[in-house]
Amino acid sequence: MSDRGYINLIRHLTRATSTLPLETLQASVAHYLARPPVPVPGAPTPLAAAVLGSPLFGFRARTHARLAALALAFRHAVHLRVGVLKERAGAHPAGLLARGVDVRAELGRWAREVREGFAGSAALVRLACASGLLLGLEEWEAELRFREKEAKTRARVEEDVVIALAEVVDEYAGEGCGWEEDFKRTSGSKGEEDPLALAVLLASQCAHCIAAERLQALPLLTITDVLTTTIERSFYNGAFLAGASVSAYRDTDGRIVIPPSSSFTQTIRSVVSSPYIASMSSLARFMARALTVLVESRRTQGWEVIGRTLSRLQLLTSAVQRDWEKCPLAGATKEENLSDHETREASAATWSILKTLLFTTLMVAQSVLSAVVFVPNAHTQESSSISPQSIGLRVLHVLSNLSFVMPQFGGVASTSEGGLPELKRAFYMALDVLAASDAAAERFVAELCQGNGTSAKGKATETLPRSLLDAKRAFALACVEQLVAVLSADTIQTSVFPLCLPHLWDVSYRETYESAHSVMLAVFAAHAKRADTTSGPGLTFAEKVVPMYAQCLVENSTDGHLSPAQLCMAYAALVRSAGSFARAGDDAADGRRDARGDDAMAWLCIDVLLAAIRRARASSPAPFAPSEHLHRLHLALVAAVAAVSLVLLPRLLDEVKGVVASVSTAESRAREMRGELVQALFRAILQDVGDAEKEYVIGWWYEHRHALGASDELEPGERREREVPSARL
Repeated sequence: MSDRGYINLIRHLTRATSTLPLETLQASVAHYLARPPVPVPGAPTPLAAAVLGSPLFGFRARTHARLAALALAFRHAVHLRVGVLKERAGAHPAGLLARGVDVRAELGRWAREVREGFAGSAALVRLACASGLLLGLEEWEAELRFREKEAKTRARVEEDVVIALAEVVDEYAGEGCGWEEDFKRTSGSKGEEDPLALAVLLASQCAHCIAAERLQALPLLTITDVLTTTIERSFYNGAFLAGASVSAYRDTDGRIVIPPSSSFTQTIRSVVSSPYIASMSSLARFMARALTVLVESRRTQGWEVIGRTLSRLQLLTSAVQRDWEKCPLAGATKEENLSDHETREASAATWSILKTLLFTTLMVAQSVLSAVVFVPNAHTQESSSISPQSIGLRVLHVLSNLSFVMPQFGGVASTSEGGLPELKRAFYMALDVLAASDAAAERFVAELCQGNGTSAKGKATETLPRSLLDAKRAFALACVEQLVAVLSADTIQTSVFPLCLPHLWDVSYRETYESAHSVMLAVFAAHAKRADTTSGPGLTFAEKVVPMYAQCLVENSTDGHLSPAQLCMAYAALVRSAGSFARAGDDAADGRRDARGDDAMAWLCIDVLLAAIRRARASSPAPFAPSEHLHRLHLALVAAVAAVSLVLLPRLLDEVKGVVASVSTAESRAREMRGELVQALFRAILQDVGDAEKEYVIGWWYEHRHALGASDELEPGERREREVPSARL
């Protein structure tokens, strides 16, 4: 006799409406699929057919909630079935005369019986059930190795998903709108959702489980278009921030108030509660996979789709950026700037949406950039709208539009462990692709400088919220730092230097401050590398600003500016670059390198530092107990030892010896400072000095180490590792 619960379930499935909650129906379907009652029917096929043909999931009732419950029921049924089979295997173990229960083989047979119930069902409902079945099998893959041992059954389930998705796309995304489509559109119930969006949402949950060769059979051009449209609609086409400027106001204390009944709050709640936003990671992953498969299988079409997709993402993110510039929340840098709990909730929800948008674009961008790097393009001209450089440029524009979100993850130039690796990967890959074309890099840098409120004379031309402006400039400086090597001297002088100059002393926004110094050091390093082929008589712009920047570093050596590690790294890099400038001497007819000129430029930097040390020493209240500021300058001088040539090394080492000797050992802090200087000098000699200078500097160390007060343990022949604090410049 059959189970009464099973009979009741069948009765409910045959009705257009049910008094049972959706969760109860879902649990019952999963239970009876895994444990079909015996002797009637004894197999899951009749129940699967009844579920797929039920009016509860018919044309008028295909909502996300119902289809998601259906997919979850089939997914849970797999887990329950595995549990049943394991119980049987435990009760009937294999022996000499008994075969036992083969869990994997029995699960394969059960899956085939479930699939038999799919026949003749509606494509969208079949897609939901097949996707749940596939996910359930995938979750047992590591233990059962179902893909390997039951390859045919696994392949058939994957094909069910692909065929069902293709049927939905063919039915609802076909060309033309005949009477049948009009009838379907008007006859649908009020709660019916877009079937195409539902289809890609269901398929996105299991797309990563489907082999690439099966995905190739899909109409990927249409599917990527549907996916992009679904992403755009999920974010209200970038207009979800549009109502913030009229909904928010400030109270008497100047704090932001966003009423719970305002249109902006209602919009934010609608976006956050959307099932598409909740599944955005799956949608973005499906989009990334579809683009990859498309560009690998149909190269020309794939590159065209990549171009269209990035253009639409650029429009979406630019709309978000425009509304954020007018949004009062853009100026709220602290929680105290928000008046009440409801306003804080609206702000937190807004930032959650923005972060989701950033993650979505990063997933798509990474797949696009991987295609650009590894898949050849039929369009080889740089001017083409779908050339690798144009693709890299569009990715950077998309990221630039969302640069105000990046400080939430430490920014693109962050060296901390809390940064976002995916952001850095996409950012640097896009820059590498763009840097392959000098002309494209030049145009992008010009756009960045213009878009960040800097004219050719370095004057600010835009008024934006400070936090937004700082984030945009930090992003621009991070881009410029990586592209400096391919920029012309004219661009560096007219665009890059004016962009950096206002931030070299401004520590109010740390990322912009550090990025500006990093760009300046990159400018000097790039000039040093190409000086042999580009320089002639007279000073170049990079050489002209060396004295200014040396003085700038000295002025930034005080507390709260560059850290000691950053100051040492920056000054050593400046001296090294200045010593590598290869310009033709005024009297060198053949234009060969004038080594004396190079050494003179390097010693000029040393001289600026020595002058600052003398001034700091003169103003110190205790001449033999240096201040912390003076100690930083001493450390910077020691760091320069590894950056000068053999010609300047004896002279610099004498200065270092005098600096160390000037530090008294009468007080405990002074002894610590002297010990730090000796340790820093030893580390520079052991690890940083070049091969050409190594022999001389080791001999000098053995000769003067006792005068410096170095212990006998500090021997250059013994490698004594010491952790050096990391710093970004």
